Amino acid sequence: MIIMLKDKGTYMLIIKCLNEVKVNVGSLGILSFNSNKTYVYVGSAFGPGGLWGRIKRHLTQCKKKFWHIDYLLAPGNKCHIEAIIVIPCLRIEHELAVTLSKVADGIVKGFGSSDCKCPSHLMFFSITASEVVSTIKEHLRYKKYKYKVLLPSFFEGDKDWSLC
Repeated sequence: MIIMLKDKGTYMLIIKCLNEVKVNVGSLGILSFNSNKTYVYVGSAFGPGGLWGRIKRHLTQCKKKFWHIDYLLAPGNKCHIEAIIVIPCLRIEHELAVTLSKVADGIVKGFGSSDCKCPSHLMFFSITASEVVSTIKEHLRYKKYKYKVLLPSFFEGDKDWSLC
């Protein structure tokens, strides 16, 4: 299977915080994030730059805060992306957000979903990041979606961005 990160598609960020974090997230107000939870943010990349451009932006430290996720991933918060799951060419952001919300331990109400009817695009689990990735992979295999799990280090340096 070849996945081109120049493609557009849907992605999930698996996030851990090193300590408890309180963040003012625009109109959502002050939100708390715990170090004993694994967070999953579901997003899509259908604009210029595709999956590569969007994920690279999420991994960039110095950027203007535009999306809710930018506030959580701000450098001072000590929250980091542990893994990235990409699903190329499919617009399934909302489907995945709803499905994961049903199996998660909870959601961060309204996070990442101000432009849709989903209750949230950020949910949390009380299991490890690797266990969350396994749970998501099981769902994606069941739905027969092509996907790839990447580590943030994949985006360092100059690559041709095709995955086999």
